[in-house]
Amino acid sequence: MEIIDRFITLEKGKVRYSITGEASDNLVVLLHGLTTSKDIYNDLTLDIVSHGFQVLSFDFYGRGGADYVPKVKSENVYVNQTIELIEKFTPINKERKVNLIGYSAGGSIAAMVADKLESCSSLILIASTGVPQMPTSPALISLLQSFENDEEISSELKSKVEKQMFKELEVLSEKKTKNLALKIYDDLDIWDEKTIDTVKNHLLSTGGYIGDKSINGIFESVGKKNIPTFIMSGSKDNWVSSEAGKEIHELIEGSLFFEFENVSHWAFLEKPEVYHRKILTFLKST
Repeated sequence: MEIIDRFITLEKGKVRYSITGEASDNLVVLLHGLTTSKDIYNDLTLDIVSHGFQVLSFDFYGRGGADYVPKVKSENVYVNQTIELIEKFTPINKERKVNLIGYSAGGSIAAMVADKLESCSSLILIASTGVPQMPTSPALISLLQSFENDEEISSELKSKVEKQMFKELEVLSEKKTKNLALKIYDDLDIWDEKTIDTVKNHLLSTGGYIGDKSINGIFESVGKKNIPTFIMSGSKDNWVSSEAGKEIHELIEGSLFFEFENVSHWAFLEKPEVYHRKILTFLKST
């Protein structure tokens, strides 16, 4: 099975996407994180497809192969992008199940989509944002403060953030996995002016990280709608703490929670076998 990238023009611009696997009653939609692209899901996509699901993955505006959209001040832009894609390529009827998987900033977006989408069958949140909290990394805290104060990102701060990223990736023992991680960040120039603007505006509008913004009401609504939800966090995550995951778990009534021991923000790279197994077990149970 091969993942084939395609492009489509949506309301806000051109987007890179792929639909992999034979059409079935079960569609899995993958939502990536703040500084990544759909490519982080390539291995997971093939694994899910091998178990009889069809998978839709795509780049959020301003990331990967999607057009840059300036001055995005609300996550609703990405929520609407997701719903537009689902409706455009996968006409939804009563028999079709839509399963949403969101990683990091894609988690809060996935929850917002689940709350709006009548056909949502399940929701998986991985290291998800959505509740007020701060990362524990001094470099990342400094970056967020620079965004809040509308300051130019200094070369010194850029170096600190990069060192933090690659320090975490150094724990990866398998060469294949480490190469994938490096490729993800080589493909996405995080210091490109347009990327910086996208990341900055996304962080300033997202639930969590900044100030007292949250989507607690969305999480509670998902629970009231009895949408089966599985939440996963890493015990050593410096970007989105496991405490945030536990808080989301408490907000979504009936949800399940799993904590990866000795894992940071990159469970899909650090413990891919466990990561895939947990996701597939949950998808098959809903």
